[in-house]
Amino acid sequence: MTTAQSPVKTPVSQVRRPPVDRQTGVVTTMTAMLAGEQQIAIDVVGAGTSDARIVARWGRVAMTFTAAEQVHRMLALFGTARQAMIGVSARVPMPVVEQPVSDVAVLAAITWTHTPTGTASVERMHHAGMRTMISFVALTIGPVTFHILDHAGLDSAIKALVRAHQLSVTVYTDGHRFADDPNTGPNQRLGRRNLKPVGAGWSYR
Repeated sequence: MTTAQSPVKTPVSQVRRPPVDRQTGVVTTMTAMLAGEQQIAIDVVGAGTSDARIVARWGRVAMTFTAAEQVHRMLALFGTARQAMIGVSARVPMPVVEQPVSDVAVLAAITWTHTPTGTASVERMHHAGMRTMISFVALTIGPVTFHILDHAGLDSAIKALVRAHQLSVTVYTDGHRFADDPNTGPNQRLGRRNLKPVGAGWSYR
């Protein structure tokens, strides 16, 4: 013979809830592959105000910039990646890896609250479709690592970031301080001083 005990009912008002600011998990790493022409939309919110934002919608990644210096630095980081593209193919077909039986679509939204730093290195991986090893540049910026597989992907990404940088000059109240292109002339030479060797690549601080 079995007996069943009635569950104890707790009033809703007495249910303990975790503090609103308590984090139950943190995303530490995510990877985005860049191959071929990138479709990147640049949106502006609150131009000329203290809450101005530039949002780059990049496939399944949305990056929100809260300051002109952040856009300036992001363009500089992709510029350093270009220096490592020797040996990387002009264009690589997708997909690079075998498609899984089931795939969960993950949309990532990143809001930069500080000026990002990054590291870049030359890596190699097996391309399932081409059945060969290929070289690519791994550009890690905060929690996201961009695997830049070909020149077409990098060039189109830089083109979109140049557009975002041009907008940042007028969108942010301090935009004029970061109006210069970080990848040309004196700024490029100054940026190289911030490159520190790290393993097979370098970091930009």
